[in-house]
Amino acid sequence: MRTLAIIGIIGGCLCAVADLLLDIKGAKNKKLGAMKVMDSAWMDMAHWRFVWSDIIAMFAVPMYSCGFIALMSAIYKTHSAISLTLSAIFLCGAMGGFMIHTFLCLQPTIYQIVMKNNEESLAEEIVSSIFRQIYVPFFVLYSMLVIIPSVAVVVLIFLGIIPLPLWCVILNPLVIQVIGLLFRATKLDIFIDAPSCCAASLGLACYGILALMVM
Repeated sequence: MRTLAIIGIIGGCLCAVADLLLDIKGAKNKKLGAMKVMDSAWMDMAHWRFVWSDIIAMFAVPMYSCGFIALMSAIYKTHSAISLTLSAIFLCGAMGGFMIHTFLCLQPTIYQIVMKNNEESLAEEIVSSIFRQIYVPFFVLYSMLVIIPSVAVVVLIFLGIIPLPLWCVILNPLVIQVIGLLFRATKLDIFIDAPSCCAASLGLACYGILALMVM
């Protein structure tokens, strides 16, 4: 299990790198379109960033899953039903995690290609239509990957089922994401993108840290 925990930490960090490649846009970036799902910075971003972001995520997703599995394995003997249920939910979310990341990498690629002909309305129509199509699985699977496991781990720590100090409730994707958003809320240019854009991935790496602490 120690090996799985370490792989999980590395996977979460790799996913953070993939997020930075995709989401570092700078303070001058503006949200475009009626749904605000397009970014003005896409036109100036190198296409290789989206390609490598998706390639890195391909390896990162199964790797960060190992951290959560290691953590759930630590309580399997005493609470097998909880361990198996949460592992199943997380793995379904992780499957969706790669789908979500790939979709987010495709959006700027489509935008760049269409905008070569300066057809902004067509770019908005395509990107917005795809987003509406994937809206439900996007948020359901995100909940299964980030929200449900995070809340469950916090509750299990409070109940003493996961034998860790209470301060460890901050080491999960949901709390780390909130912290990242608080940094962004300062409106300082240095925090416009990072750490909020990669905070959830760093939180996923924390599952491996928790697993090591339990061992």
